[in-house]
Amino acid sequence: MFPSLSLAAMTTPSGDPTLKPGLDPASVTPGTLGFLATLFVVVLVIFLIRDMTKRVRRVRYAAEVQQAREQRGPSTTGEVPPVADGTGAAGGARPDGTEGADRPTPGGKHGPDNR
Repeated sequence: MFPSLSLAAMTTPSGDPTLKPGLDPASVTPGTLGFLATLFVVVLVIFLIRDMTKRVRRVRYAAEVQQAREQRGPSTTGEVPPVADGTGAAGGARPDGTEGADRPTPGGKHGPDNR
């Protein structure tokens, strides 16, 4: 299936563990610069995973809150039923033409009133 893989599996290493003539053992190791580059990548990946976990948790929590709001119905979400004149909330429409039900709730988007 993979001829290069089977070829690599069939070859045996030479019995001579020494380096080729003219090579210094210190010059073929990654050294301090290689260690620092690897450390940088590891730290970067750790921070990326932490950030991704926070974002996924935030999205999951927001979805749970939205689902709970939908299950409770419109009476407990703070929405005001439409008035007979069709203006929506008791205060009517805003000057920009939007309905009053779109106003932010006290405490902001993630405040205590939106649990």
